[in-house]
Amino acid sequence: MTMWFYVKTTDTPKTVGETVCAFNVFEDPHPKGKYSWIMEPAKGEGGYWQIKSKYEDLKDLTNVALVYRTGDTVVLSEVNDDFVPNFLDPLLEKYGFDKVKWIVASPKR
Repeated sequence: MTMWFYVKTTDTPKTVGETVCAFNVFEDPHPKGKYSWIMEPAKGEGGYWQIKSKYEDLKDLTNVALVYRTGDTVVLSEVNDDFVPNFLDPLLEKYGFDKVKWIVASPKR
């Protein structure tokens, strides 16, 4: 399943994304090194950001989510449901339950 998180805030999309990225840095004995999430500006127009995962010793980056603003809300979109705790914990801690909403979408069959 795919999830979208909506955070009602005046913070920028970059700030909200960095909150999630800061929570997702892991140091463990993995042969590929430290695992972390980073923010990158998305290519193209629209002023949105991408959260990507990376291992310290690999150059390949994997897209985790898109982050952008719509009205008074920052959206973290196209999140795989395996990553829900990685998003919910930092978002609820910083913004609170009343300001964070989510929508689950089932894949088309």
